[in-house]
Amino acid sequence: MKSGELGPRLRRGDTGAAGIDLAIVLGAIALGWGASRALYPALALPENAPYILRPILGLLAAWIVVRWRGEGLRSLGLRPPDSWTRVIAAGIALYAVNWLVASYGLPVLAQWIPPVRRPSFLVYIHGSLAGLATWLAIGWIVGGFCEEVLFRGFLLGRVAALLGGSNAAWAIAVVPQAILFGMLHLYAGPLAFVSAALFGLAQGAFYLAAGRNLVPLMVVHGVWNTVGIYAVYRG
Repeated sequence: MKSGELGPRLRRGDTGAAGIDLAIVLGAIALGWGASRALYPALALPENAPYILRPILGLLAAWIVVRWRGEGLRSLGLRPPDSWTRVIAAGIALYAVNWLVASYGLPVLAQWIPPVRRPSFLVYIHGSLAGLATWLAIGWIVGGFCEEVLFRGFLLGRVAALLGGSNAAWAIAVVPQAILFGMLHLYAGPLAFVSAALFGLAQGAFYLAAGRNLVPLMVVHGVWNTVGIYAVYRG
C-alpha cells in the first residue's frame, strides 16, 4: 500500500473485493429498511411513507468503503464534467426520456399493473410552504444526491467490477442497479417499482453516456422530484 492510502484500491478484475464492497453497502441498505420498519409505526408514519434511511445509510457505507480503499466520491463520478456541452445535452436528453416513459409508457403498463389507489404520503404538504420546502430539500439531497451517488456511482460501478470490469460488464450492470432502485419504491406498489426501475435504467444508461459523470443525473433527478413535489403542493 502506498503512503497516504487508507486501504487497498479496487483494481479491474478484483471481483472478490467488489463483492465485499457490495455486501457491506447492501447490508447498510437492509439495515435502513429494518430500522424504518421498526421506527415508522412508533412514529405513527403510514406504511407508504418513503424509507429515506435506506439511501442515506447506503451512501454512508459507500463513502466509508471508497475512503477505506483510498478513493473518494470523485472516483464514482462526483466531479466537474470534462465537457459541459456533453453534460447539458445528456441532461436534456435524459429528462426527455424519463418524461416520455412516464407520460406514454406507464399509462400502458398500468393496464397490466394496476396502480395502488391510495393518497400519496405527501398529500399533507398541499398548500404548506414549510412542507414544500422540507420535501424539496429531501428530494434534492436524498434523491438527487444520495441516490445518484449510491446507485449510479457506487452500485453500478461495483457490479461492473464484480462482472470483470469490461465495457460489456458496465452495460450489464445498469440493469441490477435499476432493479434495486425500483425495489426501494415498492412501498408505493408494484407500478411504482416498475416506474422507478425504468427511471433507474435510464439514469444508469446516461451515466455511461455522460462519461460516468453524476452531475447531469443529479440535476435531472432533483428537477424531476421538484416537479412531482410541487404538483402535490399545488394540488
